[in-house]
Amino acid sequence: MASILSVGTAVPPYLMPQDVARHLTGEHFRDQIANVDKYLTVFKSALVDQRHFCVEPEWFGRDHSLADKNRLYLDWAGRLCTEAIRTALDRAGLEAGDIDHFIFVSSSGIATPSLDVSIINALGMKPTIRRLPLFGLGCGGGAAGLALAGKLAGDDENATVLLVAVELNSLTFQRDDFAKSNLVAASLFGDGAAAVIVRGGAAGPINILKSTTLLRPGTHNLMGWDFVDTGFRVVFSRRVPDTIRAMMPESVANTLADEKIETGDVASFVFHPGGTRILEAYQDELHREPSDFRASYAVLSQFGNMSSATVLFVLDDEIRNAPHESGDYGLLAAFGPGFSAETTLLRWA
Repeated sequence: MASILSVGTAVPPYLMPQDVARHLTGEHFRDQIANVDKYLTVFKSALVDQRHFCVEPEWFGRDHSLADKNRLYLDWAGRLCTEAIRTALDRAGLEAGDIDHFIFVSSSGIATPSLDVSIINALGMKPTIRRLPLFGLGCGGGAAGLALAGKLAGDDENATVLLVAVELNSLTFQRDDFAKSNLVAASLFGDGAAAVIVRGGAAGPINILKSTTLLRPGTHNLMGWDFVDTGFRVVFSRRVPDTIRAMMPESVANTLADEKIETGDVASFVFHPGGTRILEAYQDELHREPSDFRASYAVLSQFGNMSSATVLFVLDDEIRNAPHESGDYGLLAAFGPGFSAETTLLRWA
């Protein structure tokens, strides 16, 4: 058994209202996409009201090298992770030196040594801390990281595990990419970091019961990055929502099997809000109402899709704003490149 003790989140300072993002994107794509106004309607249907970026709006109007973007990534990712970790530690009543394992998840920047080293040094964590940096999991990274944190803590009831997910999607915008997928990404993605503290045993407010992964063959090209001279170019297929629909019944059934419960027994759904069509796929396949995904819609509205960190923002919202009784089941899930489903069964203590 392992328990979630706390969650902390952080976002950068530049707030981008959706109408401003729509205007800037329209100006950029207008001469490159015929009838661009038809495609700009995605900014309304995305159900995003605002997002936070680590760069000011003017930054998107200039060219930037991969080196320049990565320097910004290292600076801002370090700041946001540190803020999120301090919040999580404070909420758990712990010190930085209490952490035994550090799982670091990110797919929007590069560092060797991985960025967790500078964070460990800045916060004064113990030199014997076990590090596990994860790259390339994309939107599924937060859920996959939580599953791993639960495994590490479950194997040692004395272990305290820190999971951190950070993505700075604003820095991956490609000015010379006039594909419609890039326009859609501009309507949806934001920046943020989240930290979760997991401990062995059942002492925390939320117990981690079981986690599963499901990889679907032949779908590796649906989502990810193309690496080009100017950085990370987004790959996002229109087939993603349909693939999620196809995978979800098996993924959820695998996760619930040991507890012998049905989806109707689940009180809360902590799902990554990848976009409107993805939320609709969740609702249809699980036969639930939009209100059952309240936290997912709330996070999408206020922060957009922050890739790996997003599902942990949803978890934070669910903990702080949704009433739960002892014994309530929760289902946490995210889908990411691979194409993979990462699902965890939770129970409120």
